[in-house]
Amino acid sequence: MEWYAALCDSRWKNPVLAVVYGIPLVEIALAMPHAGLVPNRTAGLLLSLAIAVATVWRERLLLPYCAVSVAGVVVTGHLLSTTVACYTAVRQGRSALAAVLVLVSLVFALATPEALAAHAPHPEATLSGGAVIVLVPVLLGYLAKTNKRMAALTAEQQEREALLQEGRLREAALRQRERLVRDIHDGVGRQITLMVLQAGAIAVRKDAPEPVKERCRLISDAGRDAVEALREIVILAKTPDPDGVPPAGRRYALADLAPVIGRYRSGGHRITIDVRISRAPDPAAQDLAHKVVSEGLSNAARHARSAAVDIRIDQTDTEMIVAVRNEAPSPGSDPLPGTGHGLVWLREEVQSAGGTLTTAPGDGGGFVLEARLPAPGRH
Repeated sequence: MEWYAALCDSRWKNPVLAVVYGIPLVEIALAMPHAGLVPNRTAGLLLSLAIAVATVWRERLLLPYCAVSVAGVVVTGHLLSTTVACYTAVRQGRSALAAVLVLVSLVFALATPEALAAHAPHPEATLSGGAVIVLVPVLLGYLAKTNKRMAALTAEQQEREALLQEGRLREAALRQRERLVRDIHDGVGRQITLMVLQAGAIAVRKDAPEPVKERCRLISDAGRDAVEALREIVILAKTPDPDGVPPAGRRYALADLAPVIGRYRSGGHRITIDVRISRAPDPAAQDLAHKVVSEGLSNAARHARSAAVDIRIDQTDTEMIVAVRNEAPSPGSDPLPGTGHGLVWLREEVQSAGGTLTTAPGDGGGFVLEARLPAPGRH
């Protein structure tokens, strides 16, 4: 019955019903013109056609449609004229209107039994058939109304189950995120703390050379920054997000690059920077630029520790270009391992902001990391 369901949901439902309903109305009006109170074939035919045509707009104009249907019963003498009106009234929950239609039809059948039985060999059978003609549409209307209500309840139940499932998945994701952060805290956090303590202990030794003390102070400062960043991650992971949107972390500005670059320079890295900005970029662009430069410096420190690094930040009317170039590493240098996810995550973040991130080998064996970030309103 897929074709029936498709027909009920299509815009041709009412025109098709008007044709199917109008054919028996017209046939009865032509076959028995003297069954009603107006023994005129033309009047019965015109009123039957009017009822059939009005069926197209029965749901929006139910009261006028019911009035025309009642007039059809009185003029033609056939209770079939009110069947669709009764069905529609019950289906829309208009119980009082449906009761009026039923009463008018049955009162007419009882008051003028000779009209209904004019062409029937058994008058009582004709009267029973008239009652069936009136009451069956009422029953069908109640069934349709009940089916519609059950469908709505089923859809509501499915929606509640979907929300419950979404809540369970969100709760599981939160537990997994909290467990992951706890593992990071227990593993990485403790190792960083131990590193900071060891570096701090060496930095205060009287017999340690001054260059070693300076390097240990740098390690200690970097470790404290890492612990602070880890603390922010833990706080964000524990912050409730009822809308399912993770809370935003700290945003960095271009001015925050100064201590980062200073720390790398103190570690022995040769860094040059060229910034050409005519106006302050928006906070999101500054945060991305900070991440690009930090990632470029981190990669250069791991893979080319003794190589010079050049940082360029150039702003135009349409975009901001952030490029980090490092020279080739010295022969025999041993690169430090990384997670392999830094550039992947950075590219995703830049692309989500409407920009592009490119990585390519530089001249003489170096490496180039370049991001193009669109100006506000350009993406």
